[in-house]
Amino acid sequence: MKKFSLTKKTIFLFAFCLLAVCIIAQEGRVNPAAQTEKLTGGTTFRSNSGGNRALSGTPYGYEMWSAGGNNNRMIWYGANQGGGAAFRAEWNNPNDFLGRIGYYWNQGRPYTYYKNVFCDFNYQRSEHGTAGNYSYIGIYGWSRNPLIEYYIVEDWYGNQWQSDTTPITINTTGGSVIGSFTVDGSRYDIITNTRTNKPSIDGTRTFLQIFSVRQNPRQCGTISITEHFKKWEELGVPLGSSIYECKFLVEAGGGRGWFDATYLTFYQKD
Repeated sequence: MKKFSLTKKTIFLFAFCLLAVCIIAQEGRVNPAAQTEKLTGGTTFRSNSGGNRALSGTPYGYEMWSAGGNNNRMIWYGANQGGGAAFRAEWNNPNDFLGRIGYYWNQGRPYTYYKNVFCDFNYQRSEHGTAGNYSYIGIYGWSRNPLIEYYIVEDWYGNQWQSDTTPITINTTGGSVIGSFTVDGSRYDIITNTRTNKPSIDGTRTFLQIFSVRQNPRQCGTISITEHFKKWEELGVPLGSSIYECKFLVEAGGGRGWFDATYLTFYQKD
């Protein structure tokens, strides 16, 4: 008869997973990996929002912007479904499409004014090559003083040169890699790029972009957002003194595709 023995590694992984479940339960949170039921109903947005728009019954706002294409839209599932921020996005051959939901601050405060910010998420999406030659899924926002556009890229749709199972590189973002760090179970490469005379929240401007790009793309988990802000500052590229927003974004640079969250929520803690 075969003997059954547990290795130290197996015992450690079991204990780690059990601890994670206990922590989630103690904090009154749900496990995003278990939130797989497709959501229905909701409110449909079919045109550019012209800035942030509040979502009733939540601490969140949404923004939608698209150039070109037709029948581009967002569907917000409502305050009482999927963590309150869950949405679906669809696009049909736009030059660029951005749909996002999350915190809208615009209070003239730095990120350090707020508690540590986290996002729990779970979603499905269309297949490789359905979002043009660039696409981003993850955390997104702007700051002012100076004007900075930032991304925490968890996943993407791939393009004609690169698979969606491998991380985005500077071939997509432009710019250069200035460092990396490990958080939430993966290494993230940090990239900066300068955009010259391009659209921004303040009209056509020249501004810096900062990207944290996850090296093993995923479609479910927790994002420790503030840890990225801290690391960027450590590397000499801090966000501006006034943070405008912190939202979950889907951006598509073309193609015909979709994104559908079954769970999406933000929270803050000390």
